[in-house]
Amino acid sequence: MLLAAGYGTRLQPLTDHTPKPLVPVAGRPMIAYALDKLRAYRMEHLVINVSHLKAQLVDYCAAQTDFRITISDEAEPLETGGGLKKAEPFLGDEPVFAINSDILWSDTGDTALNRLTQAWEDDKMDFLLLAQSKARAIGHDQGEDHLFIKPENTLGWTAADAPYIISGIGIFHPRVLQTVAPGKFSVKVLWRQALAQNRLFCLPHHGRWYQTGTVEDIQRTETELKQLPLK
Repeated sequence: MLLAAGYGTRLQPLTDHTPKPLVPVAGRPMIAYALDKLRAYRMEHLVINVSHLKAQLVDYCAAQTDFRITISDEAEPLETGGGLKKAEPFLGDEPVFAINSDILWSDTGDTALNRLTQAWEDDKMDFLLLAQSKARAIGHDQGEDHLFIKPENTLGWTAADAPYIISGIGIFHPRVLQTVAPGKFSVKVLWRQALAQNRLFCLPHHGRWYQTGTVEDIQRTETELKQLPLK
């Protein structure tokens, strides 16, 4: 599932007339970078939630003919947790990738999506979140990441790379949605529940990472990509 329904208020005025996932980064819609990674992984079915200026995004998705795309339509953005809950009927009963549409990343060695897949243990995990070394991150909101990424629940924690931040890329099991009510809420509600049950884990990312949530973040990302394109 690609999360693509937000207003993108921090990117105004760019998002006054363009949905955030279609705002260009280095000449391409930011969502295109995540789609590239999913193509390389040979993903076939995507669920994408839409809301703000949805018609443009629906048209863009319709042009991605190498995927089977299901649109989860939100009358107003429901935040990350609410968006997952709204899409629950489309997610099935197997683990699902959840990826924010404003994330760009490169891989060093095996890909992040492969590494997440290989590390997933269904009997002990409800969430497996890719963690990024904060020192090597471009574009990151101040938040509560330290509450979720700890040595004891992070596979391959390295003190030299800590502190880590949550990358907006991960795997979760739709069973976590069964007991929450529909509405607008953050996915952190679900993370806290999983953490309390020792079912939230993290995996450090090997590679570069960018969040393009503000105009400044886009500019910094574009400067880096000119010197070192994504792979």
